Amino acid sequence: METRVYSVKEDWYARITIAVAFIALLLGGVFGVLQVISRTPYWPNLYEYLAGLGIGGGASELYYRGLTAHGVLLAIVLTTFYIVGVSAYLTPRVLGVNIKPQTLNVSLAMMVIGTALAAIAIIFGWANVLYTFYLPLVASPLFYIGAALLILGSWVFAAGVFISYLEWRRANPGVAIPVTFFGIMTTFIVWIMATIPLVFIVLKNHVPASLLGWEADALESRLFFWWFGHALVYFWLLPAITIWYYYVPKALGVPLFSETMAKIAFMLFILASTPVGLHHQLVDPGINPYFKYLQTVLTLIVASPSMLTAFNIIATMERAGRAGGGDGLFGWLFKQPWRDPVFTGLILALITFGSGGITGIINASYQLNNVVHNTAWVVGHFHTTVGTAVVLTFMAYTYLLIRDLYGRNVILRNVSLAVPILWFVGMMIFSISYYTAGLAGSPRRTSIVTYGGSIPPEWVLPMQIAAIGAIIFSLGGLIFLVQFFGSLASGARIPLTQPTLVIMNPHKPGPATILDNIRLIIVAAIILNIIAYSGALIEIYYLRGLSPVPPIHP
Repeated sequence: METRVYSVKEDWYARITIAVAFIALLLGGVFGVLQVISRTPYWPNLYEYLAGLGIGGGASELYYRGLTAHGVLLAIVLTTFYIVGVSAYLTPRVLGVNIKPQTLNVSLAMMVIGTALAAIAIIFGWANVLYTFYLPLVASPLFYIGAALLILGSWVFAAGVFISYLEWRRANPGVAIPVTFFGIMTTFIVWIMATIPLVFIVLKNHVPASLLGWEADALESRLFFWWFGHALVYFWLLPAITIWYYYVPKALGVPLFSETMAKIAFMLFILASTPVGLHHQLVDPGINPYFKYLQTVLTLIVASPSMLTAFNIIATMERAGRAGGGDGLFGWLFKQPWRDPVFTGLILALITFGSGGITGIINASYQLNNVVHNTAWVVGHFHTTVGTAVVLTFMAYTYLLIRDLYGRNVILRNVSLAVPILWFVGMMIFSISYYTAGLAGSPRRTSIVTYGGSIPPEWVLPMQIAAIGAIIFSLGGLIFLVQFFGSLASGARIPLTQPTLVIMNPHKPGPATILDNIRLIIVAAIILNIIAYSGALIEIYYLRGLSPVPPIHP
């Protein structure tokens, strides 16, 4: 089914937000390299060198400032800006309906201003509270206000997406939602459900503590943060999964193995991605173990759509490979377009996602979490999920956007395939080494791990190998960033005509099913959140009561 729509405004919005996302990748990557080298036993501490130049308040202060910048830039700024950008690009192309330009203007202004305010607070050392910003540590009000504006700007964009869906539904009653747009809508449903608790607790506790010095309960704040914090993982992953569903079948020239399976996976993500945050608080006192156990079970349930996704993509690959002459048990693997850096990047991201999912199940286990909690293991896990499954997907897909969105040829095209390979290989070395160090007890979030020469020897070699892996994948990232910004600056122009030809779906949409009843799924998700969190909230507010403590400025 084909139609034509003008997507000038959406494309303008996408060009800006995606460029901002990769500026964040550049800056966050610099801080990442500084950290991994400075924390590697018996390697140079670059923060000590910077402190010797009179920058900051000392090596440890600079480390925590850099760690905050690294986490916020990559986990919040990069992901949010890229996700709204790629969603703005895809929505008119798969739905055939434009997003209201007013929502795009307001969204962009709020997100840019919010990011600038938070960046000022971080750069000047007024917000060394890390990515999780736990109370009673408090940052400058600029940090919280900036983060709130960034989130509210993304809400405005989400409103534009939902309005576009309602317009499409009125024009297409009884028609199944295209899978790609189903993924986009799932992303923002999860995002809204996740960020409402965060906005609530920041306005209730963080801003008053920062501005007025009010006391606040630390456990209450952690509960609401993790209500948001783990669902944030799916805000990152859902657009990556959507891109897999959108591009892999197109690259292979076959339909997705099962659109029904894809929608079931998205439905399960809506239902089970938010009521799982307590598995991050398994070691926290003050919460009944029953409520932790309930959310641990829900965490294991939310692993199911991830496995469905992996099966769906691999089955699509096998279908195409066998149609192309691949025989035997694994012959179809050799019939894939591995020379395509976009396809290869997406599949390597999918493979790494499997590693991250397995370690995530370990993190959510009552007994095993006690072994890996707050160790380097968690750093390895984080870099396989958002660091590769998400970021590598975004980088790989951007090779297409350079051409189709920015109207430029990719420079240094011959080295494009090296980017996903370097990123994947380096990240596997880094993550597996950090898993090993974490199992030996090496901590995370400490500026110096040598303990004056008393470092356990079993930490040393894995962390040194991890640093080599980090240099390898950083090289891949550097090549990509040179290609991206170099292509925008000097790549040969490709004429982009408007109106854009829009392909709503690779095949004609069928009739809607119960899986297309978005309202029913949202209501069920809200009920599940109430069931999952009501007990813990009653315990904190009424059975135990709040225990406010004064704020601490790091």
